[in-house]
Amino acid sequence: MFVFSRIRFAKSLLPAFIAGGMFSSQLLAQSTVAQPPGNASASSILRQAANAAATLNYTGTIVYQRRGSAETSRIVHLFENGVEMERITTLDGPPVEVVRVNDELTCYLPEDRVMRIESRTGRQGFPSLLPRQLSTLTQHFNVKKLEIERVAGHDAQVWMFEPTDEFRFWHKLWTELKTGLWLRGRVIDEKGNTIEEITFTDIQIGGKIDREMVKPTLANKIAQWRVDRKLPHSLLRTDTGWAARALPAGFVKVSESFMRSLPGRTEPVSQIVYSDGLTSVSVYASPMPANQTVTEGPSVQGSHQVFTRQIGEHAITAFGDARPAAVRAIASGFGRK
Repeated sequence: MFVFSRIRFAKSLLPAFIAGGMFSSQLLAQSTVAQPPGNASASSILRQAANAAATLNYTGTIVYQRRGSAETSRIVHLFENGVEMERITTLDGPPVEVVRVNDELTCYLPEDRVMRIESRTGRQGFPSLLPRQLSTLTQHFNVKKLEIERVAGHDAQVWMFEPTDEFRFWHKLWTELKTGLWLRGRVIDEKGNTIEEITFTDIQIGGKIDREMVKPTLANKIAQWRVDRKLPHSLLRTDTGWAARALPAGFVKVSESFMRSLPGRTEPVSQIVYSDGLTSVSVYASPMPANQTVTEGPSVQGSHQVFTRQIGEHAITAFGDARPAAVRAIASGFGRK
């Protein structure tokens, strides 16, 4: 989802949301943070929010809520001499810490004794915005300027992004009135129900932040970490032989891989992930035993939409947090190359 937290990304580390090029902190630093005009376009609102998230110093507490569950984390963000530095630490549940320097992420998972290192070409971490998200929100939504509300002690302008098609959810954003920094985000379904929300419960914007505050605190907790360094998606060359045709506008393939073979089968399961930067849909092509069939059609698993169909001796399962129409469209267009 659009408001997916970086801590939750660190826990799951699923392949998704490859954005194809990042905002350069140096480039963003060349422009000052200023309020968009009264008739601001979606592009100006979002670019200002992205600029503020990259170039301002801030510390705060973030609460992420989805389907009755909640996660709390602490963020410290420093921009100094053209370099972006950030540390996010969980405040509940298993200890997890994500440290970022520009586009390199290091995730510390002490309970697993694992340190994961990868490029930030994946899921966005609130309050940042990535190019793919900016593009989708600009091209496939109409923006409405609503009232001014208070968030974490700051006046915030409320914006409603309404989808122009059946493939996307509604997105409500609160941006800090003076700087444009994104303070709260909410994803809403077609019935007006909140699917997920992420918000600052307290935040201090501006002021001096010492570099020690963005250094890892869990690095010395484990004598020997098992280092897992993920290659950038651009260096991976996997061809499963499957592809989706006629994707919903804005969706692109972000990863393609093989999973381990099912018991009794030699052919591995293929997985291809598609995303528009806001939601993602994973499609699995699983070999089936002879004479076995699957029940075709839509279903729901937890908070995810599922669409299943059969192609020859393969079960095709599309699974994602997108709207049902998007999951169905991607599954229906999926097949052998």
